Parts: sequence; structure tokens; C-alpha cells
Amino acid sequence: MTIQFLSHEQVCELTGAKTKAGQITVLKRNGIRHTIKRNGWPCVVTSALTGLPATASEAPKWQPRLVG
Repeated sequence: MTIQFLSHEQVCELTGAKTKAGQITVLKRNGIRHTIKRNGWPCVVTSALTGLPATASEAPKWQPRLVG
């Protein structure tokens, strides 16, 4: 499982802002899922934009328990 994040430059381009506060404001206003890193800059996972799941795992299949 690999999680891919947008680079700082990509977040700048996406939001049109170069400041922490400006980027966070635009991301919130547009409903783009993000987190705030410890240094205060926003972090966006690529799946927040593409809508594709981060992992392509299968759901577990139901199997009956045999009692005997």
C-alpha cells in the first residue's frame, strides 16, 4: 500500500496560494480533504482529488463456519 501526496508546488498550483493560511483557506472552501503537517503546511493525498481509493484491496468473502 503506497500513499501518494501532492508536492508543495502542486498544492500551490492547486490552490493558487503560496502561504499556509491561503492554501488552507482554499482547501477548506473547496471541500478538499487535507491534513496539516507538524510544520503547519497543508498535506493533500492524491486520492482526495482523483476519487480513487488509496488501495485496491478486495472485500473479505463470507465463509460459513462448519460445526461438527
